[in-house]
Amino acid sequence: MNILFLSTRSPYPLISGHSLRTYHILKGAAQKHNVTLVTFVQLPEHELKEEHLKHLRSFCKAVYPFRIPVDLSRLKFAVSLFLNIFSPLPFVAKKYDVPAVRQKIREILKTENIDLVHVDMLPLRVYINEFEKLPKILVNHNVESIRLYRWSQVESNPVKKAYLGMQYPKLKAFERSAMEKFDCCVVVSEKDKELLRGMGVQNNIVVVPNGTDTTFFKPMGREKIENSVLWFGHMDVHTNKDAVLYFWREIFPLLQKQYPQVRMTFVGTAPPKEIADAAKRNSHVVVTGFVDDIRPYVDEASVVVMPIRIGGGTRLKILDSMAKGKAIVSTSVGSEGLKVTDGENILIADEPEDFVKKVIRLLIDDRLRQQISENAVNLAKGYDWNHIYEIQEQIYQKTLANHITFRG
Repeated sequence: MNILFLSTRSPYPLISGHSLRTYHILKGAAQKHNVTLVTFVQLPEHELKEEHLKHLRSFCKAVYPFRIPVDLSRLKFAVSLFLNIFSPLPFVAKKYDVPAVRQKIREILKTENIDLVHVDMLPLRVYINEFEKLPKILVNHNVESIRLYRWSQVESNPVKKAYLGMQYPKLKAFERSAMEKFDCCVVVSEKDKELLRGMGVQNNIVVVPNGTDTTFFKPMGREKIENSVLWFGHMDVHTNKDAVLYFWREIFPLLQKQYPQVRMTFVGTAPPKEIADAAKRNSHVVVTGFVDDIRPYVDEASVVVMPIRIGGGTRLKILDSMAKGKAIVSTSVGSEGLKVTDGENILIADEPEDFVKKVIRLLIDDRLRQQISENAVNLAKGYDWNHIYEIQEQIYQKTLANHITFRG
């Protein structure tokens, strides 16, 4: 089968939960099919490196990366935000509607015998008129309107809050409409499926969970750093930025006061300035920035924290940490959609005081930490990408067969 795979961000290097899922689904598809990737680039300093593009081309038939025009300057971004006030479409739909990408899609469809189109993320629905007669699936990493609504609820800047409030109904309407235009819509959890059904979506919705590479993310036997707590993730994405600042401002001061020996490490791109500055003054706070391999840091941590308050879908960071046998403290939103059990394979806390209490409990109780760790590893085995590849392949085949039958 020849597959045209469209993505809102380049899936390599693996620097975010988004890139992890897209990468593994893309690579799984390429094991059995000829895949042409057309992708936007979010972090050009990483995603446009020749060695990273070369890696993608090692299993894709062709790779075509594109910059996002409104991201090229703050002025363009600000003007686009303002002009979108007068548009019935949400900002993300206008942001990703790029003439050069549309032309490339037309060129591929004209010269290649494409059998199926895989659309990775809601905003790329804007291109559907280019392949409306072909079998097509839409993959939703989150319920985007719910994620935006949650963002608006915790946003402290009144201007941003008002703008998000204006975007929410537009995005919800766009999302609901988009779901009905594909042969199949993929979500990452039963919770997301339930949310879309609640929005009135009637189309075929199937669950393809997020996963983890249990061979790659396995305990490496490195000695743990005593009293160490780890946050990892790309901190320029608003969901992660909110989480890390929430932790830093509301949780960490309590944690440091109640447990002064705690050692906190933040790993990932774009750390907030206030955290990076604090690391220069406080020897118990470490900020690494971007790292090529997250595994040594996860291995050395006693506890991993996931203080997510915004978002939907499921957290690949949790699955990867579980595969490495980590004891995790997460919010309810952070662990949403995964088959986790509080107190068995994870600890869940939604208030700062409770979050601190559970982190300290894991730091001082070796027996509990080991129990949570062992149960986490067992749970992660059920989310291995090899199993998820099989689910995705079944959806491709059913989508193709049903489309042919319906059109015939």
